[in-house]
Amino acid sequence: MDPVTAARLLTEHAAARDALLARLVSWAAAEGHTLWQAGSFSRGAADEWSDLDLVLTGAQPPATGAALRVINPANGLDGYGYVGEAHLTGPLLHWIDWYPWPADLPAPADALLLTGTGEPGELDLVQSLDTYTRGTGTERPDADTFALAMIPIAAKYVARGDTDDAAGMVEMLGGDPEADPVTELRALVPAGAPADIAERVHLTLDVAGALRPQKERS
Repeated sequence: MDPVTAARLLTEHAAARDALLARLVSWAAAEGHTLWQAGSFSRGAADEWSDLDLVLTGAQPPATGAALRVINPANGLDGYGYVGEAHLTGPLLHWIDWYPWPADLPAPADALLLTGTGEPGELDLVQSLDTYTRGTGTERPDADTFALAMIPIAAKYVARGDTDDAAGMVEMLGGDPEADPVTELRALVPAGAPADIAERVHLTLDVAGALRPQKERS
């Protein structure tokens, strides 16, 4: 893939992500829920690759719209959990990290209020999870689902030139951290993955490979 095409696809990806967020804000407002945005957006560090980290007070995420869901109680607060979702609303894969949040706890200090009411506390998201106790459920994603969730994250590292982080992700997924990360990640896409998800994961790798810093290409 040439860099011009890759840049166009990434721009379309970011626009689709922003539209997805707008729909979720409208849903939360219509349902009377309070929704916060955490992660790189709330820190002012987001770029076109950034995913969505959403804190939802007193409710669970909507049950429709996701092509892939990851349930991992240990990633969220005890009794409230964590839901990761992949959405196919753009040319690439959109990932949402949902953190259902109790109404009687302050929101993370690093969260921005999108709709509803509330005030952030003094602890950021990670500090809040550690202080107020993470979940202890044993439910974990299967290996294929985990790979489909992690490969696009590794692709972001490649595109940003974060070679050590990309190599670490490759190794965690069972690939060779010394080899070309795009080649390794492509080989790690599960053979039995749903076709629409696999297509976007491979396209994400194409875009990341085309846009990574020149010195990192092989």
